[in-house]
Amino acid sequence: MNKPSVSVIVLSFNTKDITDKCLSELSLAKKEAEKEKIESEVIVIENASADGSAEMIRDKYPWVKLIISKENTGFAKGNNMAMEKAAGDYFLLLNSDALVRKDTLVKAVNYFEKHPDCDVLGCRLTYPDGSFQPSGGELPGPGNVATWLMGVELIPITYNLVSPIHPKNIRYFAKDREVGWVTGAFMMLRREVYEKTRGFDENFFMYTEEVEWSKRIKTAGFKIFYTPSFSVTHIGKASSKFAETTPLVREMTGMKLFFKKHHPDYLGCLSLLIWVSSLLRLLAFGLLGKKDKALAYWKIITRHE
Repeated sequence: MNKPSVSVIVLSFNTKDITDKCLSELSLAKKEAEKEKIESEVIVIENASADGSAEMIRDKYPWVKLIISKENTGFAKGNNMAMEKAAGDYFLLLNSDALVRKDTLVKAVNYFEKHPDCDVLGCRLTYPDGSFQPSGGELPGPGNVATWLMGVELIPITYNLVSPIHPKNIRYFAKDREVGWVTGAFMMLRREVYEKTRGFDENFFMYTEEVEWSKRIKTAGFKIFYTPSFSVTHIGKASSKFAETTPLVREMTGMKLFFKKHHPDYLGCLSLLIWVSSLLRLLAFGLLGKKDKALAYWKIITRHE
C-alpha cells in the first residue's frame, strides 16, 4: 500500500512573525506525520512581503519549498500557483495565521482514509483564547442570501428553518456533517478535486473565493465535510491590515461576483437586498454611535448604488 502524502500550502504576506510561528508548528506536525508513514511537503507562496519574510523562511526553514511572487497575487491566485506545483495526494490550504497541533496532519489524513466519501474537509477553528470560531456554512442561493442579509439566520428560533450561509450557532459545528463550504483558513482536499475543478476563480482576490470554488466542487459531484474531531487555532485577519470596513465591502463585492456567475437572474435582487440591509445597519449603528461599523455600510451603499 502506498504511503499517503500531503502538500501543505501557506500564503505569506507581511506576516513574518506569525508565519514563523505557523511554520514552527508545522515542523512538529510534519515530524509526527512521518512517524505515521505520512509523507509531507510544505509550500509557501511569498506574496511580495516587505517585512523580510522570505529571508526568514530561507534561513530558518530550508525544507520549505519557497515560491516568491513579485506582487501580491491575492489568495485565489497564490493558492492556485502552489497547487499546480504540489505533489501530494492531499492538499492542505492553511492561512499563515493558522496554528496546527502536532497531530493535525495525521488526524486530517486519517479522516480522509477512513471516510472515502469525503473529498474536501474543514475542521474546528478556535480563536487564540480558545473560544469557538465559525468555519463554514451552506452555499448561498436566492433564498438564504436574503435571510443572511436581513439578519434572519442570526435569530435562534430560525436555526432549523433556514440554510445558514454564515452560521454562528455552535450547535451547527458540534458534530461531523456535510456542508456547503469550509473556510480557506483550513481547507483540505483530495488532489483529484483540484485536477477536476482547477482551483479558485482568480477574479476573486480575497473573500468569498472559497465559497465560489465550493459551489463548483459540489456541482462536480464532490462532497465537502466539516469535523470537530480536531482543531486549529486561527488568529484571523493577520495579513489584511485593513480598516474594519474592508472585509465587509469585499465580501459584498465577492457575493455579487458569485451571483453574477452562478445565479445571474437574481443579481438585481441581490444588489437591492444589499442596499436595503446596509442602509438599515447604517442607521442602526449610527444611532448607537458605532462610527466604524456605520462607515462600513456607508461604503457598501455607495459601491452598490
